Amino acid sequence: MKAVLFDLDGTLVSTRPDYRYQVVGRTLSDLGRHADRCAVDAFWFGAERNAIIQAAFDVEPALFWATYARHDLADVRATYTSVFGDLGALDKLQALGVKLGIVTNAPAHVARVELALVGMDRFASIVVANASHGIRPKPMPDGILACLQTMALGADEACFVGNAAEDLAAARAARVLSVHIERHEHPLSPEAVPPGHSITDLHALLALLEP
Repeated sequence: MKAVLFDLDGTLVSTRPDYRYQVVGRTLSDLGRHADRCAVDAFWFGAERNAIIQAAFDVEPALFWATYARHDLADVRATYTSVFGDLGALDKLQALGVKLGIVTNAPAHVARVELALVGMDRFASIVVANASHGIRPKPMPDGILACLQTMALGADEACFVGNAAEDLAAARAARVLSVHIERHEHPLSPEAVPPGHSITDLHALLALLEP
């Protein structure tokens, strides 16, 4: 194993729940809509967000996202976001010569906030997988494949660590080992692709890398 790729939000950093209820709530209020917390959670953690916007919020996705962008501000989000306490495992991985990468669906301004907290210089490759960057988001494998290509590595030389169903699906599609980290922020969907490994702490990655 020559590289470990990571998701960002919910894997390396945590955004307090009240932020999502605030920003989605204000967005829907501007559009004359309302949703309960279960629907907001489904949107926040779901893979098919446009479908959730239409079904749960009864709003056209393009209109929702344009309104949402006025409320999801980088400087505000930063005050609600913090790193998980096991981030020191990344230093240990690097000390072993393991390359680190990031594949995130987050908009660029959100990714910048989160990477500033994690330390951008840690990573050999950072891929923001969304339409504005011409890369299909997870659960499509494109971001993982782009990250591996930048590192000049094959799928059998890396694993991908994430907390959500879309992460596991993307890893399987990219043919890399999937590692689910349980952060107890949102339950993994019963329909999720079974992970290759499950961990509750990033330090457990060190054991997975042993020959």
